[in-house]
Amino acid sequence: MKITTRTRKSHYWNEDRFVLGTNYFMVIDGATPLIKTNDFNEACWMVSYLKENINKLNGSIIERLNKLSRDGFKKLPVKIKEEDYLPSASLAFVEVTDEYFNAYTLGDCEVTFILQDGSIKRCYETDLSILDNISIKELVTISKEKQIHVVEARPYIKDTLLKHRKLINKEGGYKGYQLSSDSNISLAKYQIRKDLVKEIYIYSDGFSQSFEHLHIYDTHEEMFSRSLDLDEEITKIKNQAFSDPYCDKYPRLKKIDDITVIKIELE
Repeated sequence: MKITTRTRKSHYWNEDRFVLGTNYFMVIDGATPLIKTNDFNEACWMVSYLKENINKLNGSIIERLNKLSRDGFKKLPVKIKEEDYLPSASLAFVEVTDEYFNAYTLGDCEVTFILQDGSIKRCYETDLSILDNISIKELVTISKEKQIHVVEARPYIKDTLLKHRKLINKEGGYKGYQLSSDSNISLAKYQIRKDLVKEIYIYSDGFSQSFEHLHIYDTHEEMFSRSLDLDEEITKIKNQAFSDPYCDKYPRLKKIDDITVIKIELE
């Protein structure tokens, strides 16, 4: 296997991480805190904690994630354990067995398999994207009503964003990774035979912006219809995002997001 990794931070901090294990590959996307503290970035701390410690543990990947969730919760400052501050993340990983690749997704991180016959298998969940699209529609409506840029309307939808964030791991909401004293995460699982696979891409939603919101590609299938040069694709995303700094042409929640992707090429 040939492994290529790329990550691009959108600000001076980076809330994305990737992890390369002995038999798995993972991308983690920390959720930007909606209520910020002055001296502590909850998302950065949590994703760094996961990256630094997950390969030190034994057991299945899910067992390790649950243990780190419980241990990490104990380490949080008391105030950060309150619901409004509690950090969360999306993640996706691919586990390698003798016969299969097992892909797991949580939140809006994704896995895409390119098969030897040219077909494409996308592994993803839609719940968080649905909520984000509701927020974006609200942004556009407010920007038109107030005659302001879409990005300037964001403060007016803070209540909506907080309401959606509080739906994490609740009925009618979306599944995400959180630090918790009684963690028991549930991930969507996909399985595919190793001999059928040509390439694998594991990525955060900053990479899927290409077809989700920035319209560099019309569809997921169009984007993954060929082998991707990761540097080239990240440059496309950066250029498209910065060509529309006020988010008017391509409505979205922020000008540009952190971008992280792992590409696995099978020999």
